[in-house]
Amino acid sequence: MIGWMRKDQMVDFLLTISFSLFGMLLIFGLGFVFPTINPYMVIKWIIIVCTVVFAYSVLMYIVRTAKIWGMKKGLKKGGKK
Repeated sequence: MIGWMRKDQMVDFLLTISFSLFGMLLIFGLGFVFPTINPYMVIKWIIIVCTVVFAYSVLMYIVRTAKIWGMKKGLKKGGKK
């Protein structure tokens, strides 16, 4: 049961990394492709999206870690009886 949680954590971290890299590519690429758009507006929205994905990843990591600790605690209680 703990194995799939670790896999989900890795997927969340990879999601965060990919959004960050994609955001950096957008920041640099859009300036060359569309020089007439406001770069500050684009950067603002890319940062907002990357922050939301990062916050989701961190919160899910905390929740899954708490679940793992709860399962380990429950296993220890059951073994004492």
